[in-house]
Amino acid sequence: MISQYLENKSLVEKVLTADEILNMTTIDRDVRIMMGQTFDDGQPIDMLKYGLFIMNLSDLLSRSGARVISNWLIADHFITEINEDMVREEAERQSTLRFEYLSRLNQVYGGSIGFVLSSELCKSPEYQSNLKLLKEKAQNDPVFRQMVFEAIPADRRDNPKAINYPLEELAVIESLHTDIKVGPKYEIKYDRPAREFASMTGFKKFSAIHLRNCYPFGNPEVPGEKRKEIEEFGVLPYKKNSKGLGSYRIDPVNDSEKKIVELIRSTTDIRPLQGLIEIYKLILMRQGREFPCKFSNNLEELRNLTIDSYQSLVGKYFNK
Repeated sequence: MISQYLENKSLVEKVLTADEILNMTTIDRDVRIMMGQTFDDGQPIDMLKYGLFIMNLSDLLSRSGARVISNWLIADHFITEINEDMVREEAERQSTLRFEYLSRLNQVYGGSIGFVLSSELCKSPEYQSNLKLLKEKAQNDPVFRQMVFEAIPADRRDNPKAINYPLEELAVIESLHTDIKVGPKYEIKYDRPAREFASMTGFKKFSAIHLRNCYPFGNPEVPGEKRKEIEEFGVLPYKKNSKGLGSYRIDPVNDSEKKIVELIRSTTDIRPLQGLIEIYKLILMRQGREFPCKFSNNLEELRNLTIDSYQSLVGKYFNK
């Protein structure tokens, strides 16, 4: 059942590696799942997919005998002190809103995913010790430093502080004793090298699961280079205004049902519609039910099905 879940190509893009995850069901210890996320002023519906995926994976692992602990890392300190994308007061406000949203997902869909603020975790002795070890390794080992550099997002490599991002990310993963890291396809850029240089410092070689891309709804005009990036990596599930497309994302907390229905009606790409149907399927899975009808690739039929799905099992919990 776990293999089938991880091999669902309409939901999962890549697993590093499935065999390691399957072996965790035979080990008499805790299995720890984490997802890290930055945020902006919005609560994108795509977080439902990640929350529900983690909840269902946790259930499957538990039924196989594992003791599962899962956490969301709210990366407030990454935003303010490493990426320097936001002032502290605004990050605190927005992290509180994200916490409330994710708590609602736990409540509505029966999850038990915990929360960790990166600003609190980074103060712990274990985190400080792990980060110190990583920084010393990066300073003294040129091979290790180059591997770390490869894990830096390309658009941030000109920043002299950028090397701190993958070092602090790995310090987070190790400090949370992570076995499985869940994230979008974009994160394979640094998950793959991080898995390799983790063992160079004696850290655990975590597994990673990357879900299928998220796409904007509606019919936005996107410049060529940005469109190319979206085709490869989609938009970030945890940042509503990723790629500047916040007006074309569904926010179940802040958007009215009328606005959401209009956005779905104007959608010309079937992929975001299929993505919302995948959320619907994950909700049904938690309820022990199966998708009730044949999947359609007809755009108008898919729009109607997406609206019905949203209203019946998503919107009723969030609409004002």
